[in-house]
Amino acid sequence: MRKVINLKNWNFKISSLGFEKTVTLPHTWNVDDNMQVQLYRGKAEYSTAVNVEDIENKKAILYFGCAYHTAELYINNSFAGIHTGSGNTPFEFDITAYLKKGENDIRVIIDNYKKDDMLPHSLDYDWADDGGLTRNVILTVYDKTDLFHLDVTYSIECMTNALCSGVMNLDIDCTPQTVNIEVVDYKTNESVVSVSAFIDGSISLPFENLKLWDIDNPNLYVVKIKSNDDQIEKRIGLRTIEVKCTKVLLNGKEIYMKGCEWMPGSHPDYGMAEPLEHSIKCLSQLKNAGCVFTRFHWQQDTTIFDWCDENGLLVQEEIPYWGSPKKATALQLNLAKQHADAMVLYHAHHPSIICWGVGNELGAKSKQTIKYVDEMYKYFKSKDSSRLVNYVSNTLHYRTFFQKDDAALHGDIAMWNEYLGLWMKCKDVKKTIIKTHDSCGNMPSMVTEFGLCEPFFKGGDERRTEILLERIPIYKTLDNMVGYVWFSLNDYRTHCGEAGEGKFKQRIHGSTDLYANEKPSYEVFKNIE
Repeated sequence: MRKVINLKNWNFKISSLGFEKTVTLPHTWNVDDNMQVQLYRGKAEYSTAVNVEDIENKKAILYFGCAYHTAELYINNSFAGIHTGSGNTPFEFDITAYLKKGENDIRVIIDNYKKDDMLPHSLDYDWADDGGLTRNVILTVYDKTDLFHLDVTYSIECMTNALCSGVMNLDIDCTPQTVNIEVVDYKTNESVVSVSAFIDGSISLPFENLKLWDIDNPNLYVVKIKSNDDQIEKRIGLRTIEVKCTKVLLNGKEIYMKGCEWMPGSHPDYGMAEPLEHSIKCLSQLKNAGCVFTRFHWQQDTTIFDWCDENGLLVQEEIPYWGSPKKATALQLNLAKQHADAMVLYHAHHPSIICWGVGNELGAKSKQTIKYVDEMYKYFKSKDSSRLVNYVSNTLHYRTFFQKDDAALHGDIAMWNEYLGLWMKCKDVKKTIIKTHDSCGNMPSMVTEFGLCEPFFKGGDERRTEILLERIPIYKTLDNMVGYVWFSLNDYRTHCGEAGEGKFKQRIHGSTDLYANEKPSYEVFKNIE
C-alpha cells in the first residue's frame, strides 16, 4: 500500500548572500523581511531529509505543485532531474533509482532569474516573479502492484431535468487485476454506481441519471477504484460546454458570464506562497460580487480549482504567454505544448475549468501569432475536446481594410481587452466598443479586461467606479456579448509595477487592496446585475 509524505520542512539558503534559515512550504524568498533576500533574483537551495523504510519492489514519485521557475533535483547528491520552461505547472520525477533504505537527502536548486527559453518570457509579464517552492512537495512510495494515475473522462449522451446519462472512461496505470469501482456523490456520500471489473489499463462505465454540475448546483462525484491493498480516486463533475452560433451553452443552456479577475500572490506577507485560506477569501469576494467567471493569466494549484468546483465558479486557465515575444517561434510553440500537456494531465478533471487560454496581448495581427493560436487551438482540442480554447487580444479594436484578421477570431470566443481612452487611444469609446463587438461576426464576443490602472492613470477609485458604471451598460446592450471580466479584483504585486518598492511593488488596479480590503468600487461592482 502506498505511503504519502508531505515534505513541509526544509532548510533554505542563498549562498551568494550568506543567508540561511529553516522554512515551511509553500515558500518564496521574495517576501522575506531581509531586503537583500527580498530583492534577490537568481539561484537558491532547498534541502531536506526523508526516511524510507523500504525501497525494494517499490516505486517512488516526487511531486511538485510547482517551482518558480527552474528546478534542479538531487537525491543523495546524485542529479535526478530538471524541470524548466514553466514555473507554474505541476511536475513529478520518478526517483526510485536514487533512493536507499533509511535516510535520504533531497536537494532542490531553484532559479528565478529572467529567462528567455520559458513561458512567461524573460520579464515580459505583469505579475510577481517570486522564486521558490511555492506549492507543496509530496513523496509517494508505492508497491509495484498499487494503482497509479487515474484519469476520468466522460461523454454525456442524454440530459433531462438537470440529470444526465452517458459513459465514463477510466484510464489507470496498474497491473492487470480485478478491482471494485464505485462512484460516490460528494455531498451525500451516497454510492450511485458500484461494480466489480477486471481492468487492464482502461474500462468504460455506463451511468444513468446522475446530477449535472453547473453554476447554481455544483454537483460533484468521486470515482473510487479499490484493489485488495490499495485505493485511488478522482473527483469530477458532469457538464457540457459548447459554443452555438453567438452563444455559450452550459449543459445546453445559454449563460451570461459576469466576471472578475483576481491576481493571486499579491498579499505582501505571502507572495506566490499564498495560503489557501487567503485565496479562499479572495475567491469568495468574486462569488459574493455575483461573478460566475474568472480567468487566470498563469496556472494555479489544484486546491484553487477544487474551490471553484465546489462553488460553481467558471474558469479560463491560461498559458502565461503574455506580451512578448510578439511573434511566436518554434520555441514558444513547443513550450506552450509543454504547458498544455501539464494543464490537461493535472487539471482536466476540474469541471470549473471550461476554457483553456493560449496567450494574452501578443501581436494578434501578425500571421505568425495567428498561426501559433491556430496550432495551439488544434493541440488543446486533440488533448481535450470537452473545453473551449481561446486567445485574448488587445488589438481587436484596431482593424483596417488591410488588417481585418485578428488572433482573437481564431478561438471559440472572441476575447478582447478593452482599455479604450486609457491604454488605447480613442475618440468615441461607446462607438468603438460597438464596432469592435460587431466585427466579431457570427461568434460570441467577450471583454476580458477593463478597468483603471493607477498611478499611470489618474482619478483613483472614484474614476474606477465611473468606468464600471459607464462600460457595463454598453456591454449588456450587445446581443452577441456573452460576458465581461472586470480587471481586477485586487491591487496586485508585479515586478513591473509603478507603485511601491520590493515586495510592495504593485499596480493599483483593484477594487480591493493588496490585503483584500474592499474599496468603494467593490460594492458598486457587487451591486451591478
